[in-house]
Amino acid sequence: MKIVLFTEFFPRNNKYFTGGVEVRVIRLYEYLKETGHDVTVVSRSRDYSFNSPLTAIQRIFFFVRWIAKIVFTKLPEADMVEGTNFTSYILAFIYAKKIKAKSFAWYPDVFLGKAVERLGLINGLLTEIAERISLKLPWDRIIALSSETKNKLISAGVDRGKISVIYGGVDIKKYKKVQKSTKKYNNATIICIARLVKYKRIQDLILAVYLLKDGFPDIKLILVGDGPERKKLKSQISNLKIEHNVNLVSKISEEDKIGFLAKSHLHVLPSAVEGFGLVTVEALSAGTPVVNADIPISREILSKRQTTRLQAPGAPATGGQANDKRQIEGGLLFNLGDYVDLAEKIEQLLINHELYDKKVKEGLELVKKYDWDRVNKEYEHLLSN
Repeated sequence: MKIVLFTEFFPRNNKYFTGGVEVRVIRLYEYLKETGHDVTVVSRSRDYSFNSPLTAIQRIFFFVRWIAKIVFTKLPEADMVEGTNFTSYILAFIYAKKIKAKSFAWYPDVFLGKAVERLGLINGLLTEIAERISLKLPWDRIIALSSETKNKLISAGVDRGKISVIYGGVDIKKYKKVQKSTKKYNNATIICIARLVKYKRIQDLILAVYLLKDGFPDIKLILVGDGPERKKLKSQISNLKIEHNVNLVSKISEEDKIGFLAKSHLHVLPSAVEGFGLVTVEALSAGTPVVNADIPISREILSKRQTTRLQAPGAPATGGQANDKRQIEGGLLFNLGDYVDLAEKIEQLLINHELYDKKVKEGLELVKKYDWDRVNKEYEHLLSN
């Protein structure tokens, strides 16, 4: 099958990743190539760039350039064309219609009404316009990254019969190998891998570390990521006088990421917004429990109950509030924005070794349903139907 994937960032050297979207695209690309498909990736850039006015200009230029190519040139034939983000949805749809291919949209999250708050004025407005148009397009199939995202799409007016849920994944074999051969740091160590943007609420984690310092003087926070909030967070760390306790790392290789996760005692994700939170299942695969903000997607992916992901047309939506009573496996949840509660949850896992070991075992069992091989086979199955 001939497949075209439109995306914004495609790290072709496969060495550094900046987020779950990039990981998913390259893992899917590799799998489809290995299984005999002819795959072409169209991307704006090889590297992630933050939401600045320059980024907005680059996105507009990418869009206009490809619209011109689609309209005025002869395009290679394909069986399916997929768009993976706001910059690429409209392009993928128009491309698919011109060559009479199936049109797919892969949706990690819905930003309607909140794009400006999350991405800033210029990029937020562009995203809001692009998303409103994209959600009105008659796609052949929309793939939601979670049931929570599916619910948002339905609320936005998308036909539920066109939506399939396929989760993100993790290379369990690779993580298991590192996990078995790696010892934890001597001092209590928390890691957080996240883009440094407002909605990740990293400031809550820094405040929690400040509170924990009295009971754990040598506690360490490894904060991996970059973004527009970096300067503010460095200032916060300095004002709290916890420079000794916090290590800021802008980016790491895929191999180093696995090592950091395996050696750390906890991964914390204080984010208010996640389409899936791939790093959560990566941490669990490394034998590291998690502490996440109590938002619907965290309850969904940390639920022991298996979700049917290739849902039949017309099936009732699941996720969101329906997940609230599910048993949480592999970690603990804290009240969003409550750094005192976050500190208490971290302390609970650090001092209660029986609970900690229980969460490690739960996490290693839970992640089996998020194996990349399984996830990609679900996608391939969807292509053939």
